[in-house]
Amino acid sequence: MNETILEIDNLSVSFDGFKALNNLNFKMEKGELRVIIGPNGAGKTTFLDVITGKTQPTEGNVYFKGKNLKKMSEHQIARFGVGRKFQTPRVYLNLTVKENLDLVINRNKNVFSTLFQKANQQDRHSLASLLETIGLTAKANLQAALLSHGEKQRLEIGMLVAQSPDLLLVDEPVAGLTDEETENVGNLLLALAQSHSIIVIEHDMEFVRQIARRVTVLHQGTVLCEGNMNEIQNNPRVIEVYLGEETSLDNNQILWARIAATIGWSDFNLTPKEQDLIINNLSQKFASSPEEEDIFREELRNFLAENIPLADLIPLLETDEEKEQVLELSYQILQDHEMNELENLAYQELLDLLQLPSERVATIINNLKTNS
Repeated sequence: MNETILEIDNLSVSFDGFKALNNLNFKMEKGELRVIIGPNGAGKTTFLDVITGKTQPTEGNVYFKGKNLKKMSEHQIARFGVGRKFQTPRVYLNLTVKENLDLVINRNKNVFSTLFQKANQQDRHSLASLLETIGLTAKANLQAALLSHGEKQRLEIGMLVAQSPDLLLVDEPVAGLTDEETENVGNLLLALAQSHSIIVIEHDMEFVRQIARRVTVLHQGTVLCEGNMNEIQNNPRVIEVYLGEETSLDNNQILWARIAATIGWSDFNLTPKEQDLIINNLSQKFASSPEEEDIFREELRNFLAENIPLADLIPLLETDEEKEQVLELSYQILQDHEMNELENLAYQELLDLLQLPSERVATIINNLKTNS
């Protein structure tokens, strides 16, 4: 049985009558990488503030490694094993990368001893290993002020790890980063997750897909739902929260729309004709009346903007019948015009993921060609 490292029980936090957290319950196991998402105002920052002792709960308790943190100070909680990285990198800009890390590897040091005393062999080994982990070995002697924003983010994560916390709290680590820097930070967190418990707060859904194992969605100060990324991104309640409106579509219908959109976007150009084909096909399939069909037409447009990897979507199809219907629609989208190289690659990936018998695929395609 896995050990629980963090448990939050019926937690509420009120500010002048406003409940930033409302009867929130949360549990996390040791060694877990958990991503917390939610719209602005969902309570994500307050969630971290309570864990670190910056904010005291109005009601409820926070248990870390089995101990109630309620009466502990921020300093005591940090010493007990909770480390937090804030949105903006907090590094010593006038010190080198190596000096920043060396300062926190040995907590008995101060800035003076870091700059003017030789590190012992154990500290040197720890420093070299940490520099390699965060990918900054080549820039060890560079002043931190000269690092890119993404490199400063990785340096601060390294400084956090150097303090040997049992739980790392990482708040929006990729805000303002380039795609390459975002991927580097994601790879770093995945590497650290092999030996640490980590909570990441993030808005960037592409980044969340890169690192997420289990996702918790906060809304109005409470847990809306939890699950893997595939389950979360197709949950109607989550979609309702992010879109700001209710949806009549169920999980499977949302899944079909997203697969069709991904096929349409495979050449980075979802044409109006392709959009109409998807919307008309699915609205007719899903609706039981002309009025309902009109509703679905409007709602389906909300799901055609995202391009989610097929590898994340196709495994969620439960039956061969669903797979065959997805194949039919995808083929129609791709045959709307002469298929280009990118679309052909997407089609081949689709076939590989669907894993339908080749004879059945040939029959479906021949029928579509005959009826076209």
